[in-house]
Amino acid sequence: MNSTTQPARMPAGIPYIVINEFAERFCYYGINAILTVYMVNFLRFGEAQATTWQSLFKSGAYFFPLLGAIVSDVFLGKFRTIMIFSSAYVAGCALLALSDSPQSMAVGLFLIALGTGGIKPCVSTNVGDQFTASNQHLIERAFSWFYLSINAGSLISISLCPWLLPNYGPKVAFGLPAVMMAVAVTVFWLGRNKFAVVPPAGKAWLRDVFSAEGLGIIARLALIYLFVAFFWSLWEQSNGQTWVLQAQSDLMDKRLAFGFEILPAQIQVVNALFILIQVPIFTYLIYPAMGRFFTVTPLRKMAMGMFLVAGSFVLVAWIESRIQAGIVTSVWWQILAYFILTAAEVLVSITALEFSYKQAPLKMKSFIMALFLLSTSVGNLFTAAVNGFMVEPLQARGGATGAQTWVQIEQAAAFQIGQKIDFAGDTGVTVRKADGTTEPLAGTYLVAEVDSGARSVRLMDATSRQPVVSEGRFNADAARVSTYALVGPMYFLFFAGVMAVAATLFILVALFYREKTFVREAEAPLELAAEEH
Repeated sequence: MNSTTQPARMPAGIPYIVINEFAERFCYYGINAILTVYMVNFLRFGEAQATTWQSLFKSGAYFFPLLGAIVSDVFLGKFRTIMIFSSAYVAGCALLALSDSPQSMAVGLFLIALGTGGIKPCVSTNVGDQFTASNQHLIERAFSWFYLSINAGSLISISLCPWLLPNYGPKVAFGLPAVMMAVAVTVFWLGRNKFAVVPPAGKAWLRDVFSAEGLGIIARLALIYLFVAFFWSLWEQSNGQTWVLQAQSDLMDKRLAFGFEILPAQIQVVNALFILIQVPIFTYLIYPAMGRFFTVTPLRKMAMGMFLVAGSFVLVAWIESRIQAGIVTSVWWQILAYFILTAAEVLVSITALEFSYKQAPLKMKSFIMALFLLSTSVGNLFTAAVNGFMVEPLQARGGATGAQTWVQIEQAAAFQIGQKIDFAGDTGVTVRKADGTTEPLAGTYLVAEVDSGARSVRLMDATSRQPVVSEGRFNADAARVSTYALVGPMYFLFFAGVMAVAATLFILVALFYREKTFVREAEAPLELAAEEH
């Protein structure tokens, strides 16, 4: 592979990387946008269970970059690593599209997580590898294009896949992302002769990583990434998870303007739209304006973003309090929360991406990028842990079916109207839906009424808040019933509080952090490396 790019120009391989990233992100975000909705509405998972599963999936997607970085930096180099892991990615997408059970879905999601994780540190660092010291002033622009391609791909897929799921079913909704992933692999292969290539470091990589300087860099960055992990715990919940589940309620008025009504999973598309708008505004207006009053450093940007993302969750908590109280609330309030969250993303995510690349020595760049991505994995693990530990098993003694569904629960007196209650296992009860079809009593419902004397709660549908019409006899021995310790808005306020505390501590850490930038000095070594490759 040879580089034909002149030092003062944008490298020739950048367009192939950008297009590849667009198609791959279309695939990932298309799947991610509908995954929780699919688990809740089609597989009848409880909301906490669905959030836990998706958080674990995304945690894997951001853990496997460590594996991809080692394979790339030590053995195969970026190009071969990307091609190999992309094959697993495509296979996982195909399996997910064809799956019809939680078990096959889990295998497909594992392969997708392995594939997207394995290529992630290689693709992003491959952007920086195309530059030398002579044209490093273009790195920021290239990373902006790279990030814009991510959001353009997500914008289209998040708009389309939530519409495909209810209208054409899971096979089509998951099948289109699989096709786009195949396109991504093809485009990247076509650019093979345009890329400047840094060869794998082999055993020298271990020497670099475990040197005093390497361990020092890792330790300093790992401390920064620990705080970034809390940011990702919050941000990822807007990305196909708890924010989308909130939007499913009929009490959220999803009419935008001129009679157009948006689907719950489509609301997250505004994040990509806001990115396209806010990136140039921050780059050309806000950052220069702030620079007139103080030095705008990457760590200061990240600290501001952490406080902003906490603010977005406070607003979402307010929305949840209105929904729990039975008050209709406009979707524009959640869109405002997305606007605040997106500003936080610009300040934290783009900044941390560029910061990670520049802070890493040449032969450690994929590994350092993998550590940065590991912060997202840790953030999702934190979300999964909270959703797992907050589930409180209930002692169900029986129930009554018919035009209204009542469940006898020992802890009924402690319940609030609008509180969530989950059912799993063989409940013995069948629910009749509005369209006349039936399904087992499973998944998440809401408490419509509490009879403390009888220790019973009446159920209503979590989306429509209509009475649950059912038949059958409640099987208290085989049914698994549970609720959540973090009730209603307290869930979102919990995460906002955690982020606010982390952001405050981050300011103290940033005061003592010392930055050091690493970029390639010349083109010649890369050309030699390309010939050897």
